[in-house]
Amino acid sequence: MPRLSPRLLKLAWKENPLLPLLLRACRDLNSARLELKWLREHAQEMAKTKRCTPWKSLLHQFCRARSLGQPIQYILGTEFFGELELICRPNVLIPRQDTSAWVLHLVEVLNKNAAQLPANIKVLDLCTGSGCIPLLFAHAFTGLQASGSTSLKLLGIDVSSTAIELANRNKEEQLTPASECTSKHLEFSQADIMSDDRSSSSSPPSLLKVLDDRGQLQWDIILSNPPYISPEQFNRVTARSVRKFEPKLALVPESQHRRWSGAETGDVFYPRLLELARLLESKVLVMEVGDLDQAKRVASQALGDGRWYGVEIWRDEPRTPDEDEARHGCVRIRGRGNGRSVICWTEEVDTWFNTH
Repeated sequence: MPRLSPRLLKLAWKENPLLPLLLRACRDLNSARLELKWLREHAQEMAKTKRCTPWKSLLHQFCRARSLGQPIQYILGTEFFGELELICRPNVLIPRQDTSAWVLHLVEVLNKNAAQLPANIKVLDLCTGSGCIPLLFAHAFTGLQASGSTSLKLLGIDVSSTAIELANRNKEEQLTPASECTSKHLEFSQADIMSDDRSSSSSPPSLLKVLDDRGQLQWDIILSNPPYISPEQFNRVTARSVRKFEPKLALVPESQHRRWSGAETGDVFYPRLLELARLLESKVLVMEVGDLDQAKRVASQALGDGRWYGVEIWRDEPRTPDEDEARHGCVRIRGRGNGRSVICWTEEVDTWFNTH
């Protein structure tokens, strides 16, 4: 990381003594100014509602925390994910707009073929974190389905009880009584997707145990943003603020999962997701990835699985016209930017994607 020049720090301090603190995290003056505006508004709002610490003292605390690398989403307490403003808390991964892009694109693709969709679709989100993916999917899908011809049943799963607690808080905030998708359509549950233990003694219980107990062993669509960063990448490439403040559990596959192949590349979860898609008779599987190289590896695994009729790679901006007619073998690569997700579907639902 390049050092901040004394001239820039002096200029920032002259404008506002708090700006040099924010420059340590932002690295440029315009971004620091914008963050100072957000933090000032947040401090003033907190001081007004809680009637405790003066807002200027709060603002200084926030800027000091930000200077130490704490993500601004944790300080402000929220982050936008598509149109949704979701609650963010430490120990739960911060939602990224790159993720929202493929969620919204998937909903648009399905909506273009709404006449081909069944009356009911069951969507399972694995490694749900804050609940951002099923919440946005439900919000966007019900918003586009003006006729209400297809109803949704969604379930978000995470191994972390902290994540499930936050996901339920976000559900309470987003799914008002007037919402098209109500609480009975979207639930969250704690489970370990990597475990095969169906005994009642395991804690947290395995995914298959939870689904069996619920009588829900078939899901039409599986979505997942799993841990996909290799230990080497985490130590060498991942931003310091992410390494220091966001949960490693949600970023790097744990060592006990190394019975699955791909530990050295961060690919550990993908064979399991493909296996779960088969066990749960899923017709669509979408898996987020870290870059195009990983996307190509995961797409090759999906092709080798033998049950998928279509496999594509979607880039960061999947709704933008393709940069070129890029392909990885028979796998089409859509959109612009880096590789961001791999989508697979069976022949049974090819009509859901036939105008794609």
